[in-house]
Amino acid sequence: MAQLFVHTLNMSITGIYVILFVIVSRMLFRKVPKIYSYALWSVVWFRLVCPFSFESAFSFIPAQVQSVPLNRIYSQPPQMQSEISGLEEQTVNPMMSASAPLTTPAAELSSTPTNIWFEIGQYLWLFGIALLIAYSIVTTVRLRRRLKNASPVFKNIYEKIGITTPFVFGVLRPKIYLPVGLHDQERAYIIKHEQVHIQRLDHIIKPFAFALLCIHWFNPFVWVAFFLMSDDMEKSCDESVIRQLGSEIKKDYSTSLLSLSTGKRFLGGSPLAFGESNTKGRIINILHYKKPAFWVVIVAVTAVAALCVGLLSNPRKADLTVNDYAEQYVDQRITDFKNVKIVDRKITKLEKIAEFDELLSMPLEIWALEYRLKPDDPDKLILAEGLTDGLITEEGSMGKPMLIFSYENSSPQYLGVIRSGENDMTTKSGQEMALRVFLEGNGQLPHVTYPGNLVLVKFPLSTGETSQLLLSQPVVQGDSGIWCVERWKDTNGNEYYNTPQTEIAIADYYARLQTQAAQGENASLLNPLQVALQYINKDLGQHVAKDQLAAEYDATAKDFAGTPESTLLGYVLNLSMYHDSFDFDKVEWLTLKDSARFKNLNINPDVDMPGGFYVLNKSTDTEPLKDTAETKYILLDPESGGANQTKIVSKQAFIEHFKPSPDSGVLCTITSKDGYVTSIAEKYLP
Repeated sequence: MAQLFVHTLNMSITGIYVILFVIVSRMLFRKVPKIYSYALWSVVWFRLVCPFSFESAFSFIPAQVQSVPLNRIYSQPPQMQSEISGLEEQTVNPMMSASAPLTTPAAELSSTPTNIWFEIGQYLWLFGIALLIAYSIVTTVRLRRRLKNASPVFKNIYEKIGITTPFVFGVLRPKIYLPVGLHDQERAYIIKHEQVHIQRLDHIIKPFAFALLCIHWFNPFVWVAFFLMSDDMEKSCDESVIRQLGSEIKKDYSTSLLSLSTGKRFLGGSPLAFGESNTKGRIINILHYKKPAFWVVIVAVTAVAALCVGLLSNPRKADLTVNDYAEQYVDQRITDFKNVKIVDRKITKLEKIAEFDELLSMPLEIWALEYRLKPDDPDKLILAEGLTDGLITEEGSMGKPMLIFSYENSSPQYLGVIRSGENDMTTKSGQEMALRVFLEGNGQLPHVTYPGNLVLVKFPLSTGETSQLLLSQPVVQGDSGIWCVERWKDTNGNEYYNTPQTEIAIADYYARLQTQAAQGENASLLNPLQVALQYINKDLGQHVAKDQLAAEYDATAKDFAGTPESTLLGYVLNLSMYHDSFDFDKVEWLTLKDSARFKNLNINPDVDMPGGFYVLNKSTDTEPLKDTAETKYILLDPESGGANQTKIVSKQAFIEHFKPSPDSGVLCTITSKDGYVTSIAEKYLP
């Protein structure tokens, strides 16, 4: 919805310029038949409904007319947070290597005042649309009921007692409604007028214009355009009647309009019905109307055509080069320095390091950028990091900037920036994965690398938390296709991409493995659980057995998008009503099935396990955890029918229950997700 709202704002801004042009042209055309100014309003409605147009050197639209970004989530040139070159900076789509998370809970969009007002604006916009549509529906239904008993006169012409002005009602089958008691001459003029409306499809044009008015209701210029267009519609229709019936009827025709005038606009209120309005202006226009000379028609048609081209087209964008975009990037960086004046600048390297044709329908390129900035006083910098021989560089912990470009009609388009320090940019596979992550973050690629058969595998980390892998088939779908781990996610919602360790393109790498599997080599790649187990134990360095894997076949990308929930056992300490964090000392629950480990742990089951269990606490170190207002607190409730029965209580009641507990804490089972504790439950001890 946000994208639709932004597109609407941009169209409305463009529409303001077009409306102003049409209003000025309308004033210049005041002695020209109104059909020409009426035709110009079509350009306004086109601009208000279509966000795209063709480019022309004759465009009247300012080049920077659209002041609202078309996509707030797309990557923009990054903003430095301090006068430090080369430090970490906030980008819309941060690039992460295979060992670093793509997203974290802290990376969520902040609720800045601008975003809050933007969200409020969206809902106000929708509310205004709904209100106008509801009003139009109610008034249309009400008018339809009033016209139910109208008397037919001829074909689609009806008379109705109680109406004071003629009008057309209906879209698919428009009908002309007349007041009762019109003189024959008046009736002939009015019927002709309404028939011209129908012949020109005005009964469709006006409701369409009203629909656009509903969408752009917040723009006062659109309201002005709607009423001025309606005025030109009526006046041009009057002129058409005079051209067809002759100039000698102007006096009688004007008298008819005057006799039907009530001094008010049509009160039907429905956009599907429109009647006579602005009687005074129409009469003046009728009395002054003269059939234009041929040369006037030629000039008017030429002027309207020129205006249409100028208002329908967008200004041609200058064909910027990669070097131009690089200079703009450096310009942006310079503006980020508030306390230091940059007295000299130089781009020392601008080199294309990779290009890809398969990721999108258009070619993509990655360019490495290096530059030097000379400050007037280096001592004014907050930190000296990034200084080389007194010159500011951008080579901090995040690495050098890598500019991303797409190509359309051989012209580069800047998409954003990634960092060499966050990705392995020395290999083809690393470059491709970095670009894929960037494009997924922009919404230009789906959040799955290889659509088709997917398997979701959940597994425990050595720390006890649950993580999950997403496996897919990169080459062949089905039993004969190899499997690969394309990404994994931990319980905090951090997402990691798996970059194959190869010097060749990723597609070629997997195609080679597929060929080997078809020849009987690396048969384990045909089993997703074997692939998952090898990745967990070898690449992630975890020690997991096959029976600890929980596989979900026929999974979807949406299934992987959900964060896995972890269940941990340990001692809860320092739980308080006054803050939302507590300390947690993780332990391991051993039973007789773990007897193979007893010798190494010096556990004697006959002595140390009277209840059939042993709580192993390898370390007394604790870690901080956070609870929330939604966290559930669960106590044992043996009185309800069983020793292991439970009940949900308040946080206060949970704390009060364990007040006499020793300083070592309370043994509890906690569940966590997205970095927050979802429940804390008292552990049942047999």
